[in-house]
Amino acid sequence: MTTPQRLLFVNVRKPPSVSVVFVSYNSGSVLPRAIASVPAAHQVVVVDNASPEGTGWAEAVARPFDLLALDANLGFGTACNAGARAARGDYVLFLNPDAVLDEATIPALIDAVKRYGDPAIFMPAILGENGRPMRKEGSILEPVPRKRRLKGEEIAGDYCTRFVHGAAFLMERRAFLALGGFDERIFLYHEDDDLALRALNGGIPIIVVTGARVVHAGGKSSTPSWRQTFRINRFKKQSERYVRAKYGASRGTGAELLHLAAGCLLSVLMLDIHRLMIRSGKIAGLIDPLPSLPAPSEGRSVDRAEPMRRPR
Repeated sequence: MTTPQRLLFVNVRKPPSVSVVFVSYNSGSVLPRAIASVPAAHQVVVVDNASPEGTGWAEAVARPFDLLALDANLGFGTACNAGARAARGDYVLFLNPDAVLDEATIPALIDAVKRYGDPAIFMPAILGENGRPMRKEGSILEPVPRKRRLKGEEIAGDYCTRFVHGAAFLMERRAFLALGGFDERIFLYHEDDDLALRALNGGIPIIVVTGARVVHAGGKSSTPSWRQTFRINRFKKQSERYVRAKYGASRGTGAELLHLAAGCLLSVLMLDIHRLMIRSGKIAGLIDPLPSLPAPSEGRSVDRAEPMRRPR
């Protein structure tokens, strides 16, 4: 009779999987290049915010990806949340459609996850197309004077910050959704400032991983037009007012309205349509009704901790 053999079960943990989420609104001119920069092993989810230009750009994409076409433009944060829910990866990397990954970006971010642990928000070093750093140093609620901002020679490795750059960051999918994702009351702009404050209030660090790099063109996510310039500035000002109100930092609008109205008049006299669209968009954002504020239980306090530190 044979002797029973002892079976040894080894629990080998699979490497964490990453899904890359893009939000598109008339972004067809830049999306194929951005998607092509994602290594084939990772899922790509593109959430289209009912782009008037459609999704014909998808025919130019060689690699597989998941397209989630929304029936209406519900805003950047809402689309990001939809992309996170559709993602299959353990981690979600949110990436602007005018940004491009380096081949070492995702491995460097995952290595940082292993070093520092979860939950945390991990941001790559974001560079402009000219190679200059595009660091997020300050927000509408926590402006950082230029003399206090980090200099390149002061950065010797990864470091913690208080600010999320929405163009590129990685977070465990379950942790992102448990945090509530992006505030869907914010249509466009400053949703990353709000996410950062909620993360910090929940004890979640924001870590810049300097060995991971992303090249961000900036301002090329949508087809430019005068109408688009007006809309962008309207949403940006509306979002600023909402975030200020959410964190108890509202301020009067009378003086700003007068200043912008004078600027509009000057733009007309100078025949400067671009500046007219910027200033008139901001005026519209100042007088638009704001969404209702969240319940106090969601947490709206601002912790004024030390701005930056090295992770241990």
